[in-house]
Amino acid sequence: MQRKSWKSLEKRNLCPESARESNFWNRHKQEYFLQANKQQQRAIAHNTGPALILAGPGSGKTFTTVERVRYLIEVHHADPSHILVITFTKAAARQMRDRFFARMDNQFFPVTFGTFHAVFFHILKTSCHYNGSSILKEKEKREYLRAALLTLPKKFYAQNDGKMDQEWEQGLLSEIGFIKNIGKLPADFTSEYVSRQEFMRIFVSFQKQLAQEKKLDLDDFAAAVCHLFRTNPAELARWQREYSYLLVDEFQDINAAQYEAVKLLCGGKRNLFVVGDDDQAIYGFRGSDPAIMRQFLKDFPEAKQIFLSVNYRSRAGIVETAGKLIGQNRERFPKQIVAGQSTSDAGQDVCFVPEAIQGARRMQGEKSTLPIPTGTASGISTTAFGTSWLPLSTDRSVLVCGFQDRKQEAETVADEIGKTFRQGKSCAAIFRTNADAVWLATALKCRKIPFLWKEKPKNPYETPVCQDLLAYLQFAMEGRKRKDFLRIMNRPCRYLSRQMLPDAEISFSALRRAYAQKPYMQEILHRLEADISRLAKMDLYAAVHYIRRGMGYDAWLKENAGQTPSAGESRQEQGRAPAGTRAYAAGKLERDLEAADFFQEQAREFQSLTELEEAMTAYEDQMDQNMADAADTAAHTAASGTTGAAFTTLPIAELVTMHGSKGLEYDAVFLPCCMEGIVPHKKSKDQAALEEERRMFYVGMTRAKKELYLSYTKGTKETPGFASRFLAECGWKEPKR
Repeated sequence: MQRKSWKSLEKRNLCPESARESNFWNRHKQEYFLQANKQQQRAIAHNTGPALILAGPGSGKTFTTVERVRYLIEVHHADPSHILVITFTKAAARQMRDRFFARMDNQFFPVTFGTFHAVFFHILKTSCHYNGSSILKEKEKREYLRAALLTLPKKFYAQNDGKMDQEWEQGLLSEIGFIKNIGKLPADFTSEYVSRQEFMRIFVSFQKQLAQEKKLDLDDFAAAVCHLFRTNPAELARWQREYSYLLVDEFQDINAAQYEAVKLLCGGKRNLFVVGDDDQAIYGFRGSDPAIMRQFLKDFPEAKQIFLSVNYRSRAGIVETAGKLIGQNRERFPKQIVAGQSTSDAGQDVCFVPEAIQGARRMQGEKSTLPIPTGTASGISTTAFGTSWLPLSTDRSVLVCGFQDRKQEAETVADEIGKTFRQGKSCAAIFRTNADAVWLATALKCRKIPFLWKEKPKNPYETPVCQDLLAYLQFAMEGRKRKDFLRIMNRPCRYLSRQMLPDAEISFSALRRAYAQKPYMQEILHRLEADISRLAKMDLYAAVHYIRRGMGYDAWLKENAGQTPSAGESRQEQGRAPAGTRAYAAGKLERDLEAADFFQEQAREFQSLTELEEAMTAYEDQMDQNMADAADTAAHTAASGTTGAAFTTLPIAELVTMHGSKGLEYDAVFLPCCMEGIVPHKKSKDQAALEEERRMFYVGMTRAKKELYLSYTKGTKETPGFASRFLAECGWKEPKR
């Protein structure tokens, strides 16, 4: 239809109540709702007052939001300059704005699309005269934190020859941001890094510095807007007049401070339209809380509730399997999800209604129309373990496989990614954390399969543990260099001093002479020299194993992390450290041991130390080149509109975390590393944390359009692996071992 500009529409003498009855509406009703189902139509046609739109995965929430804005302008004749659409990311705001203008024939309408940060800063800049220099930069943030830490004992944060532990520092800053976002210090809050009392001192000092310098952290924006609105009624009224209609996307990700600001902004008109899915709330670490969606109905009891229940993205088997999983969560809105596409191998349309799950707050529905047949993954025999992908759904859209170890899993998944490309499908491998992706990245690199790593982690070889183990090997196999010895001589503690090492190369004879007056050192040096000689005769894997077990490196890591008392320290004294400090030390030990395991497994693949060193040197360059090639090819393909590029140049896979996959979709999705301790993460101790882990897994699963591959590793006798409980909740029965 021919659209008029917003100024022309503004002149139409049609009140909102009569708009639906107007000739305009009758003429164009079909055009408005041509692409919308009945649930979407209800949401699009909503005029004034609050509304909660529960939008499941692939249910067209962006389409619905954009059409509702369009409907407000063209049918209800809302002034577009008074419509505010808030999103969580710049990319989402840009996408929604672009889609809106495309639907409006690229004519300009002054609707505001922006992120929470952008909208709140606009308000603060206008009303409080803040500017760009008022925003706290990352470097300044760390400087303020270090100033706040000066009152704490140095042992809590100084490591690496007195330098700040960067990981510890970032973790503490994240906790400060978390407290700001939820707007209070919970009674049960425990810092992973310092005691509760010390955390309060740090937090107060940090905020005091910001106030003195008139600075704002990004996490301060919402609280500052709330303070402005509560203390200045005139400004609150001004902004309420400015924005008569509020629409909030991804409402499940909102935190308490943002929600309070939005409630104040919508004012007495209460024109607050929120869209979200509590089953996709995965940002609890930032202060987001899906319970706010339930609180919304208490704060706005008159709110209209609409459930977008049709998943147009995924095949029925994927919808069913994901529904089984998420139905285990108790704290959620009960839902029924329906697959909107024909997905059966026989070409029949299959409509999924989730199986009934007991529990007052769990999903209710009819018995599934997709029973698991004999021979699928639920009835797998032991002989099939680790040899093939087995179907978990009747339409074979969900496949499961168990492997002996990470290497076998990574190689198989990499091969499947190659097959997926040849079938012309987009695909992604989705992981709980970036570190879990290293094995697959290595396998893809070895096969020269280009990929795009959206959130590439640090080079695993550059961790202190890997560098320690490498220094041991180099000292034993490439000459007695002083630089290598300085790194390893007191790991574990041997009471050696660098003052006794004047030469560029180490001589054990010279060391024994230097410590001639200390008989106990003679035995230490004799044992060390014998151990180094043994290492020189071993293959790399055996040498690393001997360093860790025979020479006491792993025991030193545990002692250094406080898991075992150090010399002269009792168990009682060890237990006096703050609970948060002990938790951080335990987490660091776990990461250190994982790094040692990684290095040891990599060492198995090389015949000589030279080969290992070359692989380590090339690792970062090859990763960067792979990512650059993939990004360049993607940009070229998008610009030229061509497809079917050569196998060696097209970016055929994305490696992404579950958090990073939000809002994306692919023909084929791989979820490797589905093991206990990884997903759900080992830190997920209570019910709330476990439910968020389940939501993350659900988000990963529902990125898949056509095929979903789930895999795990069996492990070894020394370090057995166990399939994630989430696989069992999806209907998988692990074979007997």
